[in-house]
Amino acid sequence: MMPTGFPAIRRRALMTVVVLATCLAPSTFADEIAHRVGRLVVLVDEGAAYPGGLVTVRLRSRLPLGTAYAILEGHRCPFLSTTRGVRALVPVPVDATPGPATLGVEVLGRRGRERFAVPVAVAEKTYPPRSVSLPEVKKAMLSLPGGVRDGRVVQLYLRTVSPRQEWHGAFRPPVDAAPEASFGCPQTYDAAPPVEAKTDAIWGEYHRGVDYLVPAGTTVSSPASGTVLFSGPLLLTGETVVLDHGQGVVSVFYHLASTPLRTGDVVEAGQSLGQSGDSGIAAVPHLHWGVYVHGVAVDPRITQSFAD
Repeated sequence: MMPTGFPAIRRRALMTVVVLATCLAPSTFADEIAHRVGRLVVLVDEGAAYPGGLVTVRLRSRLPLGTAYAILEGHRCPFLSTTRGVRALVPVPVDATPGPATLGVEVLGRRGRERFAVPVAVAEKTYPPRSVSLPEVKKAMLSLPGGVRDGRVVQLYLRTVSPRQEWHGAFRPPVDAAPEASFGCPQTYDAAPPVEAKTDAIWGEYHRGVDYLVPAGTTVSSPASGTVLFSGPLLLTGETVVLDHGQGVVSVFYHLASTPLRTGDVVEAGQSLGQSGDSGIAAVPHLHWGVYVHGVAVDPRITQSFAD
């Protein structure tokens, strides 16, 4: 049975046409590279353009345009309105090949479909492998069919794209502790694979978030404002909260001991999401914080440089 609050209404928001006003971005930012393609100026920030990172793209035009998308590594990301013009957040998958790449810009308007190509450079980024030993009682969970079902449900939530940006400024860490070097790490378990892929139904045995080794019962705070897409127990990720921050940015919090939140709740930055624990297949008490942009896992730490 599909959980209540399933984000069909959010998917319908994508049908709204985004109109790009004249002079959408009045000026470039320090880290942006300006490319003139046809009648557009495409402003590209490659500061986090590495596997597991993000490319931020803005458009500037003297003429009104229709719906627009940025495309990288096969992922089609909509341009959406912000206080500083129209922007697309484009994730770089962990398995992306470093080096020269092509960013596509697609505009659907009065002139029909127009496509432009912009060069980008994907920097190198390596993640050390990790191995995890699971207690026998946790290993037994991996053979239960509920894990696959739950992962597919999570994946649908991760694809949510709400047109309104709910966060304001940089994200903050959810707990007062240093994160483990865990995001992007090729991860093996002393159990039959796949394990990571079952948590979100996305291919690849690499870790999708950062882990904080905090004691059970530690208060977990929201890193930014958002709306609860899901709150409840899942087989492998345990007590789980999925937050929609808007514009394709979604956070997940796994292995909680408890949470007071319900689907549809609106939370502010710093608000308690619950208490950390070791529910699900967690080998030890810890908090797992994952961030997905248009359904692609990115390093949550890059959100600490997010702007309005």
